[in-house]
Amino acid sequence: MGFGSWNARLGRSRQLLLASGFWRGYALYWTEYHAALDSLNDFRAKPAGTLRLTVPPPAAEFLLAPVITRFLKTYPEIKLDISVDDALSDIVAERYDAGIRPGERIARDMIALRIGDPMQIVVVASPTYLAQRGTPKTPQDLERHNCIRIRFSSGVFLPWRFGHRRRSLEVQVDGSLVVNDSALAFRAVSDGLGLMQFARVCFAPMLADGRVVTVLDDWAPPPFEGFYLYYPSRRQIRPALKVFIDFLRNSQRPKRASGSYRT
Repeated sequence: MGFGSWNARLGRSRQLLLASGFWRGYALYWTEYHAALDSLNDFRAKPAGTLRLTVPPPAAEFLLAPVITRFLKTYPEIKLDISVDDALSDIVAERYDAGIRPGERIARDMIALRIGDPMQIVVVASPTYLAQRGTPKTPQDLERHNCIRIRFSSGVFLPWRFGHRRRSLEVQVDGSLVVNDSALAFRAVSDGLGLMQFARVCFAPMLADGRVVTVLDDWAPPPFEGFYLYYPSRRQIRPALKVFIDFLRNSQRPKRASGSYRT
């Protein structure tokens, strides 16, 4: 990248600073500044530079954690700076290169690429809990059960949704535990505290060894659409981000073939 093009790119950012409001313009200016610096690395033989990502906890645990070490060993000149948070971040203002979120939570002016398969949603409980409290047969039975709820940092609760004979419904549930950390909720449900609804893949180890079992299978909602990696549409994708996306997608293929992701 020539210095003339670099200066022109920074000049456009200065104009944005004046035209679109001070603080957002300031963020855009510095985003372009750091992108210009990173672009000097883009013409190396191998992709290089720092990738800043914002991801929710489930995506961090089930999509990123299994592949981070292999990725960084494959591309030693790339650095990852990952922020794990369920809050929706302005990736432009906060200078992230990309984010990972469910498709329904991504702004329309972003480019979104699927990096995971749809996920089956299930309700689980421990055999001990069901022996004590009984097994719900319909979603309405949940009124008599202790339901473990997830609350986002925004204060919004993760809804309990069901489907049956082409009919969808959302049920209000209650219980003695509300958390914003899924790992704590997983431990509580396996210890017999109550029922929990979440993606089946997250319960896979507990289902395999019998710590929990599924209930209300006939009322399962449509699969969760899965996670997408997204970045601003006005940016040209950097080589470092492109190889990261390709690596994530390729890492999912063996799981799809073996049936670890059920749709």
